[in-house]
Amino acid sequence: MTKQNESAEVVKDRILKVSAELFAEHGIKAVTIRRIAEKAEINHALIIRYFGSKNALVTEILHREIKSLIAPFPMIPGMSSYLSLENLRASLLSSLSVNQNTMRLIVRTGLDGLSPELHVSAEQVRAANLIAQWIKSRQTDASLPDAKLIALLATGTLFSLVCIAPWMMTSVGLPANDYENKKDEIIDVIIWVIARAAGLPPEPLKQGGGTAPLPAKVIDKRK
Repeated sequence: MTKQNESAEVVKDRILKVSAELFAEHGIKAVTIRRIAEKAEINHALIIRYFGSKNALVTEILHREIKSLIAPFPMIPGMSSYLSLENLRASLLSSLSVNQNTMRLIVRTGLDGLSPELHVSAEQVRAANLIAQWIKSRQTDASLPDAKLIALLATGTLFSLVCIAPWMMTSVGLPANDYENKKDEIIDVIIWVIARAAGLPPEPLKQGGGTAPLPAKVIDKRK
């Protein structure tokens, strides 16, 4: 069933992509190895040969998808707070569209009762932890909120919106179909919260080239 002259790497990559899409849409438990093989146009035995089991396949996908999720977070040590927040803003905004499948997949694994410790190593960096580390590195006041909780709330908001945006919008009295138009403002609010949690002063700025305000004027207090 595999296409002629395809390398093992090409086939493995297709298996991972197809599996991620199916798992994100239907959940881990509902998708069988044979269903993945059918959509990937391969013999199901190849999935077992390359990954060993469905659990091992899920683990491989999560490692790959989480790595892609944190790739756009260029919060480089020594970078000014202003540039770091602008980069973070762009990354979070992108995550609401580009990384929807990854976020849905992670939610699905939780709903299906998969333990994160079994599928993602403790050493693997995650987006929420990167944000928490950045907030903590800027805090100089002990009364400021716990950086980890702020990162948890920020990323949790994004995951919720990706999965149930219409419900979230209507719950606060906004039109469900207005979600796309509100993405910029939603991210602005998240960035504002992150900036305040880091102890940065809220001075309104215009995002370069855009119309949405970046609600935190960032001053690197180390300089």
